This record gives sequence, C-alpha cells and structure tokens, in this order.
Amino acid sequence: MAARRPFRGPGSGIGEILAGFGIVLAAGFLLLTLPVASESGDWTNPKDALFTAVSAICVTGLVVFDTQAHWSPFGEFVILLLIQVGGLGYMLGTTIVLWAFGRQLGLRDRNMLRLYYGAPNMKETLAFARGVGLFTALFEAMGAAILTAAFLVDGHAFGESLWWGVFHSVSAFNNAGFSVTGADMLPFSGNPVVLLTLATLIVAGGLGFLPLATLASRRSFRRLPLESKLVFVTSAALLAAGTLAVLVFEWTNGATLGGIPAADRPVVALFHSANARTAGFSALDLGGLHDESKISTVGLMFIGGAAGSTAGGLKVGAFSMLFAVMLSTLRGRDEVSAFRRTIPTAVIQQATTLALYFVALLFSFSLALTLTSSEEFLDTVFEAMSALGTVGFSAAGTPVFGDWGHVVLIAAMLFGRFSPLMLVLYMSKPRKKPPYHLPMDSVRLG
Repeated sequence: MAARRPFRGPGSGIGEILAGFGIVLAAGFLLLTLPVASESGDWTNPKDALFTAVSAICVTGLVVFDTQAHWSPFGEFVILLLIQVGGLGYMLGTTIVLWAFGRQLGLRDRNMLRLYYGAPNMKETLAFARGVGLFTALFEAMGAAILTAAFLVDGHAFGESLWWGVFHSVSAFNNAGFSVTGADMLPFSGNPVVLLTLATLIVAGGLGFLPLATLASRRSFRRLPLESKLVFVTSAALLAAGTLAVLVFEWTNGATLGGIPAADRPVVALFHSANARTAGFSALDLGGLHDESKISTVGLMFIGGAAGSTAGGLKVGAFSMLFAVMLSTLRGRDEVSAFRRTIPTAVIQQATTLALYFVALLFSFSLALTLTSSEEFLDTVFEAMSALGTVGFSAAGTPVFGDWGHVVLIAAMLFGRFSPLMLVLYMSKPRKKPPYHLPMDSVRLG
C-alpha cells in the first residue's frame, strides 16, 4: 500500500493545477497551428494560434480573426474542447488533472478541491464534483436542443443548426463568448428565443453549481446560507442595473439600440448586460456604444460572476463584501454584517486583497496595452478589462492592437483566469497566530 502523503494545505497543489492546464493549452495550440485546423488549409501563425488557444481555455472569447471564416470544422472542434476544459477546469479541472497524473485523492487534495469548488466539506468533495459535471451536462444539453430548434426555425440547414446549437450552448454556459455565426449574435437581435436561451446559459454558468443546488434543495430564499443570498441578490441587481444603463444610454443611438425595433430593445439590452459581466456574445455593435455605456460595461466586467463558476472578474462575493463594509462603516458599526449575519474579518481582508490586486492588474495591463498600441484610451481600457475579466468584448476590435498588444492580452487573459484562484488558495492556507500583538496606532484618512 502506498504511503499517504502529508497534508500540507491547499496551496501546495497549485503547481499541479497550472501544469495540467499548461499541457492542455500546449496541445490545443499545436493542433490549431496545423493546416487541417484552418479553412484555407494553410499553417496558422503561431502567435494567432496561441492567442486563440489561450482565449478558449481562459473562456474569454477575444479573437484575432473571425472564428467561422478562419477555422475549419476541425479547428472549431478543438476550440470547443478547449472551452469545455477551461470552463470545467475552473470547477472540475483539478480532479481531472490529478487523475491524469495517476494519483488518488488524499487529504490534502480533497481540501484543495473543497476550496476550489466551494464544497460543503471534504467528505462531500468528490460527490460535489460529480454534481458539477451533471449540472454542466444538463444545461448544455438543454441549451443545445433549444438553440438547434431556434436556428432551424430561422431557416438554417439541420447540420449547421445542430453544430451552431451545440457550439453556442457550450460557449455560453462556460461564459466563453466564441461564436461561429460569422457575425456574432447581431443577426439574431430580433430573435428572443436565441438571445434569452444564451442569456440563461450565461447566467447559470456565471452563478455556478453551489448556489443553484442549494436553492433547489432548500426551496426558500430565507433558508439559504449567506454566500448564496449575496450571489443571487448581487447578480440580480447587477443584471438589472446593466440592462437599465444600456436602455438609458443607447435608446436613441442609431448605431446600437436605436437601430433596431423598439420592441426588441429591452431583450437586447438584457442580453448585453448578461454578457458584460462574464461572457462575450453581442447583439450590438460594441464600437458604436456611447462612452457612458463603455464605462458602465467596464464596471460590470470588473465585477464578473460568482466564485466557483465559469465566470471571471473580481467575483460578486468579493464585491458584495466590499459593499457590506462600506454600509457598515457609514452606519458606524464595528462589525460587518449582511442579511443578519456577521462576516468574519478574515473574509473581509481577503476580499479587500483581491479587489486591490485586480485594480493593480487592470492598471498594469491597461498601461502595457497603451504603450503597445495607438487606440483611444477608453477602448484600450475596455480591451484590457475584457481580457482580464475573461469577457471577450472588444470595442475597437482585437486585431487592431497588433502583435505586441496581443502578447499583452494573452498575459492578461492568463492572469485574469488563474491568478485570482491561486491567490485565494494561498490566502486560505492555515496561518500561525503571532505570539504577541504589536501596539495599536491610528492613521488619518481623507
């Protein structure tokens, strides 16, 4: 019998997670360079193949050329596999990676996976991971069936409708935003079945398994744990705020909402809001958005979706913690609370650390992208935040940022997708209590 490995805390498996994703990324990159992966039958530029592979495994959706026009069916299939591995990887990938290394899950691994998924306890981690897999398969299958039927009704051939249905269902649920229609979702701005199905998949993937499973089991909002309440309330508020912002700022803009029938505008605005926090499909010309809409979209991209989901960004949990801190401070309370529950100081410190880290990343990558391109400042920040938040929106068009800009965006996608998780795992390591406390002093603010 093999000796058990010592438990060394959740941060000790970080290298294995990165190694596993690195292997998948390398395989996808090599396959995408092959002539069989391109529609023209030529070799694809390594930089462009790497950019596409990174965008797919980071479930971002930024592209250097149109997916349908450049990639062959084989290339599209490789992209789809990378999206699925990337999306499941954020929730289920560690288990797959450890199994690929031929290892059984020890105490250390189970604890890491518990933190990785948000499982209730270490004993239920593997069952919880299986639930995530079934949850993913169910939503993707239902989404593919509805979308296939909708594309058939829209007049597309059965084979094309089936492939579009499967591809866009997987892409939407994993919050990737890759599209193979040739014009994103612009041709379907008047098709509420397509837009609302995609929006539902995006929201479900962005919420994650745990909040929805908890709601299904307890069947009452009042009986939900604090985290699930915050995820649902904050997500709903952000979805409504984003929809309202687009309606207000773009209603008369002929380049966006103003150019489509008034009856279709609310659904398109809702679709934009659902995508802005995490996915990348668009039924609007993003380049035609007013600056006010771009700024509000940057804010939504910064916040992102829920922890343990397929979404990127700061995460709604951390954002809601900061909002709770602000409310408690303004009310003159020493303890931070929400929904009649006191929030541990350690969680507040971790949320603050994550927020400052994300601000630093946004500043750094925006500066780097500014130095490597000559695009307008707001469009540059928009692109940097889209890559960092693994969203996939682009106001100026990703190809215009050039080779060095693409290198910056590759780094931004990788940092945005993996480094927050690594930081959370590191902060979750057991800490030794100091043997003594230093004298307390104060600092003036304002």
